[in-house]
Amino acid sequence: MLEAIDKYANPCEDFYQYACGGWIRSNPIPDWTASWDRLARLRESLVQQMRQLLEKGEGSLNKTNEPSGVRKARIMYRTCMKADKLSQSLDSLEKILKAVGLPEHPSLFNNTNFDWLFTIAKARRLLGVSLLYGFNVAEDVRNSSKNKIVIEQINPGFTERYLLQPEKFSQELLHYKMYIAAVIKEYANYTNHSFVNDVINVSTEIAKVMTPAEIRRSPGYLFHEVTLVELANGPSQDNDTWRTTNWTTYLRIIFDDTNVVLNPQNDTVILFDLPFMKNMANLIKNTDIKVLKNYLWWSIFSKVSQSASDKYRSIAFDFSQKLLGVQEKIPKWKRCVSSVNANFGMVLSYLYIRSYTSNLNVNKVLQMLHDIKNAFEGSLHNLEWMDEVTREKMLIKLQAIRAFVGYPGWIMNATELDKHYNQAHVIEDELFETYLNLTNASIKRNLESLRKTPDRNRWVGTATTVNAFYSATLNSVTFPAAILNPPFYGNGIAAIDYGSIGAIMGHEITHGFDDQGRRYDEHGNLKQWWSLTTLEHYYNKVKCIIEQYNNYSMPELGQTFPVHGYNTQGENIADNGGLRAAFDGYKQHRLKTTLPQKLPGLSHLTGEQLFFLGFAQIWCGNSTVEALKAKIITGEHSPNRIRVLGTLKNSEEFSNAWNCPVGSDMNPKKKCVLW
Repeated sequence: MLEAIDKYANPCEDFYQYACGGWIRSNPIPDWTASWDRLARLRESLVQQMRQLLEKGEGSLNKTNEPSGVRKARIMYRTCMKADKLSQSLDSLEKILKAVGLPEHPSLFNNTNFDWLFTIAKARRLLGVSLLYGFNVAEDVRNSSKNKIVIEQINPGFTERYLLQPEKFSQELLHYKMYIAAVIKEYANYTNHSFVNDVINVSTEIAKVMTPAEIRRSPGYLFHEVTLVELANGPSQDNDTWRTTNWTTYLRIIFDDTNVVLNPQNDTVILFDLPFMKNMANLIKNTDIKVLKNYLWWSIFSKVSQSASDKYRSIAFDFSQKLLGVQEKIPKWKRCVSSVNANFGMVLSYLYIRSYTSNLNVNKVLQMLHDIKNAFEGSLHNLEWMDEVTREKMLIKLQAIRAFVGYPGWIMNATELDKHYNQAHVIEDELFETYLNLTNASIKRNLESLRKTPDRNRWVGTATTVNAFYSATLNSVTFPAAILNPPFYGNGIAAIDYGSIGAIMGHEITHGFDDQGRRYDEHGNLKQWWSLTTLEHYYNKVKCIIEQYNNYSMPELGQTFPVHGYNTQGENIADNGGLRAAFDGYKQHRLKTTLPQKLPGLSHLTGEQLFFLGFAQIWCGNSTVEALKAKIITGEHSPNRIRVLGTLKNSEEFSNAWNCPVGSDMNPKKKCVLW
């Protein structure tokens, strides 16, 4: 903590600089990434641990006493680490293009044979890639005990905000065009500017018909549930254009080779974005078929080629170097570990829990969560702007939040673990084929969940995830084992733990009551359960937070790129409410314990001061200017510096603890308080 502090900074002028100046100075961004903070550093040590776990068993691949899932994960890692077989990969790439109805070469094109609908449906079925329309099977948000088909908008493959403001983002667009041209030159050995323009033009047209995040976020934004018959026929206006997409064929291809037989009269689909779907049908109808083919060819090839060959990864790296300021490629072993973790996360969790978590006391973590939940409940009782009926329902929802801490118990049972991965077929020395197998198994599982009841007790992440989650449809919070490490947890002093993981716990609980989470009831169903008067007060308080964050910008980017207060409101609400609940939870904990709250070397700081220091220091970080810009334009989180300053400026407890005079930078007169 001493090393992270900048002791020359005034905590009442810039607490982020005070808490993190030392850390920022002594932790430059590693060359292989665009941003570096405490979360990234913990992820880095986790990746090192997972590498050891995967390599430790190299001599024992055929040990029969190990779960078969572990053997599969190790074979996949070994296969990934072996040399790149380009000729085989190219054959596989051509096979994929053929399977989705595309020519093996972008210049080959037969107008009469190309069926764009077959291509987008097959790409979703075989590769899990949604094109033109987003497709998924997920919980019905109005009845979370059922799964439904969900169709919604999908982005064009490049940030829509860049495409819509070509003057402002000319550099980013130029890099994207150069990237497309470089991939085509490598694969087909020809330069074709019209191909590049086709991709950019269709991408831009899609960006234009997308519903902006601001509108999708607004509470009045509607979605529609229709039967498959209604989906096929279309809304009453302009049905001819709607039927440009043959939805019956599309769904038949997607559910091909699954145990699901669709019933057009009874099965329903949730359309999350009807305006987008109408506009997209119109766009497809009026786009030259050859131009559309080029866009789809690129969309699929750019996704699968990187799994097939190092050459395409190198070109993609050059692109990210220019776009995000990354200096060098991620080492191969790191890429392989991440890939195995993405496909065998529960296996790596099993190995990780057995090797690295002997000190994890789940009950202690749950006790801390209990303190913070209690504190949040206490604050609900004191809200003057909330009427009693809404308050009662709020308390019911809060009590119903379920907590998942550490790891799912079933993964420690080898039989259960193997059952989970029995459809995951790994082929030694055939990495690309293995990817396709694993992708197919996971897509099939998702599609076949349509006829299954959602598992309310499922984990939304693996134990090997350095993150925390709130799920609105499950009304659950999840804290995986990998994040329950210093500097987030286990720091040895309660004040620091409550300020760090405690604030994250409070953050996830508060997500249940942010601008999106508050729309779901205690069962995870979307419904209007607030009184209109309370809602009005709520909106006024949220408006304060939106306007506050709108006024922030980052020194490196200047005023041209301010924080987007509306799009980051959910995370900002969670940061503010979470910190307040964690501080009250810490005060409750203090009453129950006699442990010393002083830190050698920082003995002049009180427990309260250590709490706020613990909070600020988990967000110490560095970022390239390019990555920071991308985060401000598209991110749902404010940049780390703003997360700390914005939250603390609203906290009276912080100003009291650090004796910041009213009117100082860290203690403005006007404070935005919601929860």
